[in-house]
Amino acid sequence: MTSSGSSAPTSTSVLRELYLGRVRWDLLRPFPDQETGDRGAGDVVIAELRGLLHEWIDPEAVDGEGRLPDGFTDALQEAGLLRLMVEPSLGGRGLSWLNACRVVEAAAGWSMPVAFTLAIQNGFGSGSYLPALPPGPLHDLISHRVAGGIVSAAADAEAAGTANQSRTTVAVPVENGAAYLVTGEKCFIGNGPIADFLDVSATVIAADGTESVRLFFLDTGSPGFEVVGTHQFMGLRGAAIGVLRLDAVRVPAEQMLPELSDGWRMRPTAPRSVDGTGTPPGDLLDLGQLATLARHLVIAPPSLAVARMSLRWARDFAGRRTIDGRGLGSYEEIQRQVAENAAEVYAAETILRWCVLGTDRADTHLDLTPAKNLASRAAERAIDRTMALLGAEGYETARSKTARGAEPLPVERCFRDARALRVAGGVDFMLDLWSAKANLSAWYDQAGRPGTTPPPVDAESFPPRCLPHARFVTEQAERLAQICRRLTGDTPLEALFERQRTIKLIGQIATELLGIAVAVARSADLADQDEPMTPALADLACTAARHRLTALWSQLTEETTPRTGTDPATTGAALLDATGGTGGTGETEPPDTTEATVAAIWCELFGLETIDPRVDFYELGGHSLLAIRMTARIRDVLGLKIPVRMVLENPTVAELAEAVGARSGTS
Repeated sequence: MTSSGSSAPTSTSVLRELYLGRVRWDLLRPFPDQETGDRGAGDVVIAELRGLLHEWIDPEAVDGEGRLPDGFTDALQEAGLLRLMVEPSLGGRGLSWLNACRVVEAAAGWSMPVAFTLAIQNGFGSGSYLPALPPGPLHDLISHRVAGGIVSAAADAEAAGTANQSRTTVAVPVENGAAYLVTGEKCFIGNGPIADFLDVSATVIAADGTESVRLFFLDTGSPGFEVVGTHQFMGLRGAAIGVLRLDAVRVPAEQMLPELSDGWRMRPTAPRSVDGTGTPPGDLLDLGQLATLARHLVIAPPSLAVARMSLRWARDFAGRRTIDGRGLGSYEEIQRQVAENAAEVYAAETILRWCVLGTDRADTHLDLTPAKNLASRAAERAIDRTMALLGAEGYETARSKTARGAEPLPVERCFRDARALRVAGGVDFMLDLWSAKANLSAWYDQAGRPGTTPPPVDAESFPPRCLPHARFVTEQAERLAQICRRLTGDTPLEALFERQRTIKLIGQIATELLGIAVAVARSADLADQDEPMTPALADLACTAARHRLTALWSQLTEETTPRTGTDPATTGAALLDATGGTGGTGETEPPDTTEATVAAIWCELFGLETIDPRVDFYELGGHSLLAIRMTARIRDVLGLKIPVRMVLENPTVAELAEAVGARSGTS
C-alpha cells in the first residue's frame, strides 16, 4: 500500500510505540505523499469509472430496487475495475493500494453499493491471494480464473459469529485424502450471491481428532452449492451480500490453501510491507496483513467519501439558506459546524494515507485496526452533523425532495449507508478490544518494555497551531505507557483481558492518540507546501480528539479505581440471568436446560421451528456430516467438546441431551 517503488520489510509500528510511551516523529515525518506519476495512473482509472457510473447507475433507483443493473458487473469486469491491483498480464490495471483506495472513494461518492462491490472484489477476492501463494497448482488455478474474469468472494462469516476460533462449516476428507466434502452455511458474504469463485473457511477434523480451520477455493457452479438469498439492510441497498449454503461440495485437495505461517486469513501474524503494485517486495506476504489491508479498502475510502459529501452538502445548505434575510452561513454556530466537518475530512484522509503510504518506513499493520475506527467514526460524526444542520430536509428522502421540487440531496441515504461502515469488518468496540490486546501483549514481554526516553518535540518543525498538539500527544503517550505498565505489572495477562471495559478504553485512547500524531505530522509537511488551511484543519481535528480523550481518561480512571457505586457489569449479569436476556421485563423464565439447548441446535441445523425430543436423527435425514456440524455447534454454545459418535449413538434430542449433560456434569 505505498506508491513507493520499493520498500524494505519493517517491524516498528507507530501505534505500538505509543503504547510504549514514544511518539515516533522520525517515522511519521516527512509525511509520505503519493508520487506524481502514480497519481496520474489513478486519475485515468477514476475517470473511466466515473464514465461508467454516469452511464449505468442511478443511485436512487439502485437504493429503491435493492439491486445493481443487469450487465453492470460485466462492464466493470471489461474495464479491469474488478482487477485494480492485479498485474496487467492477468488483465488487471496494476494500480497501487492508494490508487485502489481512490477508485473506491470515487465510487462511494456516487453509489455505496458499487463501492462495496469494488472494494470486496479487489480486497478480498481470489486474486488478492496471489502475492501470498507459493508456486503450484492453486496459484496456477487462481491465476487462470482471474485472467478469465471472475467475480470472487471470501466466505468466512457464519451465524454463530466470526469471533469464534472454529467454524461450524466442516470439510471431510474423502477419496483417501484426494478431495474434501465441504458442508455448512455462510452468511453476510460480500459479493457471495454474484460470485463465480470463492474461498470458504471450514473446520477440518484429522484422524486423531485434532481440528484446524483451512480455506478451500471452489467454483460456485459446483454440485451442492446454493445461494440461499440476499440480506436486506437499513443501508447498502443494492450490494450483493448474501447467505450461501454448501451441501457436501466436493473440493480437490490441491484447492485447499497451503498451511502458511498463520494458517488462515483472519488470524494475522508478523506483517511485512508491500510495494506500489500491491505485491510483496520479496518474501510471501502474511495472509492476516492482506485481510487488514482489504478491510481498509472496504472501510476507509467510503468513510472519506461520506465525510467529503457531508462537508459539501453542509456548505451548500449554509450558502443557500437564509433566516429573515440573513445568510445561514453568517452565523457562528453554522461556521463552526462546517469547519468541524472539514476537520473530519482531513482526519479521515490522513489516516487512510498513512496506512497505505507509510509502509516504506514503518509496520502499519497494527495501525490498520484503529484506522478503521478513526475513519468510520469521523464519517458518522460528519453525516450526523450535516443531517442535523439540514433538519427535516436532511431526514427527508431524496425521492420525496424530488417530488416537491427541492434539491434531492441524498443525505438520508448516505446516513443509512454510513452506519454500515462501523459494522463491516468488525464492530468498532470489538476492534478497540482487539487492538488493545495486541499491543498490551508487548508489556508482558520484557524486551518490549520501553528503556529509553523519547526525544523532546522540535518546536521549529511544527506550525504554531499544531505545536501544542505535538507536545500533548508526546505527554499522553507517556501517560498511556504508565497505565499499561501498572496494569500489566499488577495483573496476569488472562485476568487483565477479562476486564473488557478497561481494555476497550485503553484501545480507544491509543486510537485517538494515533489520530492526533498523524494529523500533526501531515500538517507540518503540508504547511511547508503552502497549504494554508491545513494547520487550521489539523488544529480543529486534534482539539476535538483531545475533548474525546478527556472523557475517555475520566472513564478509565473510574474503571481502574475501587468502585463505590453500582457496577454496571454486575447489574447486567443479574438482568441476563433473571430474564434470559429479555431486558428486565419482570417476566422471568425458567433457565435453559441442556435439553432445550440441544433442541435449539437441532432446530437450527435441520431448519425446523420446533422438534419432538424423541424424534430420530436419521429419520430427519441426519448423516455424518450433519453430526460433525452438530458437535461443532454444541462446542460453540455449551463450550463442551464431544465426539461425533456421541451424536450417532444418541440419535434423539432427549438421549443426546442426557449424554451431553452427563459429560458436562449437569445432568
